[in-house]
Amino acid sequence: MKSLRSQITICLLFTAAAITLSAQTTPSQRLMTVNIPFAFSVENHSLPEGEYKIFTVTPERSIRIVSSDGKDSVIVNTLPNYANSPSENSRLVFHRYGDEYFLTQVRTAGQNVARNPLSTKRAMEIAGSSGKPQTFTVLALTDHR
Repeated sequence: MKSLRSQITICLLFTAAAITLSAQTTPSQRLMTVNIPFAFSVENHSLPEGEYKIFTVTPERSIRIVSSDGKDSVIVNTLPNYANSPSENSRLVFHRYGDEYFLTQVRTAGQNVARNPLSTKRAMEIAGSSGKPQTFTVLALTDHR
C-alpha cells in the first residue's frame, strides 16, 4: 500500500513539474527582421537604432522586440487593429514628435490585423503640446510568415 502511494505521489509530482515547465516557456513566432535607423521608444522602454527581430508572444496580443546582438529585448503589450484587407508587406510605423520616435504599429504581410503598442504617458504629453506627429514607416528586411 505504501509503495503504491509513493508511486502515485511521484507521478503527480512529475506531472506538476511538466505543467510548470511548459507554462514557463513562451512560444513565439518570428514576424520580421527590421533595421531601424533611429533610436525609438515603445511603452516605457527606449531602444537604440539598429537591427531588430520582432516576434509574437502568446497570447498574440504581445510582441517581443530583440536587437540582433541580443543586448536589448522588450515584451510589449499591443491592441489589435483590424483592416479590411491583408497587409502587402511587413513594416513598423513610428510617430515622430520633435526628435523623438515612438513605435505605434506593427504590420505583418498577409495579415489583416495590425498590432498597436499601448501609448506611453510621454508620447501623449508630447502629442498634446506639439500637435500632429510625422509618420515614418520602416519596411522589414525579411518576412517570416
